[in-house]
Amino acid sequence: MRKTRTTKISGRVLRWIRGPWAPLVIGVILISAMITFRIYLNIRSAKIDEARRSEWTPPFQELAAHLEEVIRSYNISLNVVGSEDWTGGIWQVHVPADLPIPSLHLAFQQEVRPFGADILQAKSDPSSGRVSLQVGWRDSAFFLIQLLPMMDKQWGGGKIALVIDDFGLKWSSLVESYIALGNEITLSVIPGERMSTRVAREAIRGGCEVILHLPMEPLSAPFTDNGYIILSKMPLYKIREVLRRSFESVPTASGVNNHMGSRVTSDRQTITQVLQELHKFGIYFLDSRTTSTSVAYDVAVELGMKCAKRDVFFDVDIDREEIRSRLNELSEKAKEQGYAIGIGHCHQATFSVLQEEMPKLRKKGFQFVRLSEVMQ
Repeated sequence: MRKTRTTKISGRVLRWIRGPWAPLVIGVILISAMITFRIYLNIRSAKIDEARRSEWTPPFQELAAHLEEVIRSYNISLNVVGSEDWTGGIWQVHVPADLPIPSLHLAFQQEVRPFGADILQAKSDPSSGRVSLQVGWRDSAFFLIQLLPMMDKQWGGGKIALVIDDFGLKWSSLVESYIALGNEITLSVIPGERMSTRVAREAIRGGCEVILHLPMEPLSAPFTDNGYIILSKMPLYKIREVLRRSFESVPTASGVNNHMGSRVTSDRQTITQVLQELHKFGIYFLDSRTTSTSVAYDVAVELGMKCAKRDVFFDVDIDREEIRSRLNELSEKAKEQGYAIGIGHCHQATFSVLQEEMPKLRKKGFQFVRLSEVMQ
């Protein structure tokens, strides 16, 4: 009797296994088991991580040494009170009037996080302008940084306007990298090229200022008249046609600088007609000064239009050390004059050096601005 009952049960099991729903039910069971096991592993891993975190503390001595180096790199004074070393005391940082305290606050926040620490609390005193930053980990304060404004001392080194020429020929990761620099550079786009309009529009979306890199006839270099170049002795109606066509190709341009152009910028009659047309529409002009005989800037001043002239070509030689040297020359001019304009080109070497040197120059007090900000 028992054998018969067992046989009947076995038969039912076999029929169920062979039935249409069996694979689905088995699959659900297996997936549920896997999910349950995965949840168990995640919980176990989280507990282990929590245990490790509870045992770990940030390397405060290393953090203190690093922050001291950061502060010194800004060429500003620092002293510590209430402690014989850098830990446990109050760091008094004397901030010149033209160094924005919020910029320092942000810089410190970025510098402490790789060490596992954070700015636990920030307090500002509206009457004195003093800002106090409590640096620590979790609920434990490590030290206090006081940013003390110095109203009678200036810090800045001057404004630097970086103009990067020759965009529009193509779209590439290098072009995207330049655009990612945002409002710290001005992109100069050649009209009539395959990617001119796209680069001009994407650059504006990325926060860059855009100007038209207007081709003009050179003295001796070869050139092609593709309908987007100003020629010497060109009649006014032709100049207007070229300008209209060029601005349609680079629709977001707020200014113009010359591409080549040594013959035209030395020709007072032609360059006067060009600048008069630009002035009508409130377009500013940068004389790239491709020749020492250029009269373009002088004419622009006479017309009363917003204008400027280039101080330094910083990548004539595509050599990283030479570019670095020219950027140093540019910063010296900015310190001397209050601002300086440098022109570079869409090269990988130029971008790489800018990536390295711009943070250093910022720390020395130089400010990177749009070209329009230094137009006179």
